[in-house]
Amino acid sequence: MSETTIIIFSRNRTLQLKSLLRAIQYHSDVQANEIHVLYTTKPELPYESLIEEFDCEFIEQQNFFHDLESIVKKNSSKYTWFLVDDLIFREAFSLRQIERFMNDNRDVETFSFRLGQNIRDGSPPEFDQPDDGIIAWNTAPGLGRTWNYFWDMSSSLYRTEQVLGYLERCNPKNITFPNPLESHYYSVTPSYLTNRHSLKGLVRRARFAFRSKSNKIASWQKSKCFTQGVNLVANRGIKYQESFSPEELHARMLEGFIIDYKSLENAEILRPNAGIQHFRLIKDEAR
Repeated sequence: MSETTIIIFSRNRTLQLKSLLRAIQYHSDVQANEIHVLYTTKPELPYESLIEEFDCEFIEQQNFFHDLESIVKKNSSKYTWFLVDDLIFREAFSLRQIERFMNDNRDVETFSFRLGQNIRDGSPPEFDQPDDGIIAWNTAPGLGRTWNYFWDMSSSLYRTEQVLGYLERCNPKNITFPNPLESHYYSVTPSYLTNRHSLKGLVRRARFAFRSKSNKIASWQKSKCFTQGVNLVANRGIKYQESFSPEELHARMLEGFIIDYKSLENAEILRPNAGIQHFRLIKDEAR
């Protein structure tokens, strides 16, 4: 029996969501009916075909924060696992094994699916001895953004009591999509910061002086997934050149294409967001 509430955030990315759901189905012991998809879209990018195909619970977003809070509270699971729709899994894994590991290791506060010893970004931490393919480490000064990035909406699993505790400290008016839900964490929690030298970083350091917290993170020795930043669907105020529009990919999905997730097992993944380098469409065999 699952101890985890799985929440996928999706916006306008029908082909990417379909590919993610197929990859989870192929590579893991997760059942479709364990997954909640909180989505928002526009008329030209309908989700109806996905709703018909997958036995997930699809929740069309009305109010992001309250919808999310409702899912977490309604399911009252021991763990909550967040994912985004441009994530892709590339290797077999067991969610049940992760639940057992978290049950046995109360000092571990989150499990990241995008991290692993294959990641070459920043200064790697000192890892605990592997436990059946799982490693863990403490966040600490000097490790850089990747290894200290505790609160991650892209692919990380948390204890639900932590999630609810954080949501209580949020202003719902400011949390309208996953990005502010992720970034706001460091404003209200004494944790090692991702950018300690920016103005915001200095303000946060002053606010939580002498209260920095060493969170413990776990992952597989080799990352099981990565994000593919081929398009941007949220207005984040950054300069960005997309490779494919959501409309283009939706049209390809209707033609019978999905992302080729089966060929990624031996791909060299060095960053949690590998971008378009390994992005390839193939005909959907299950169609």
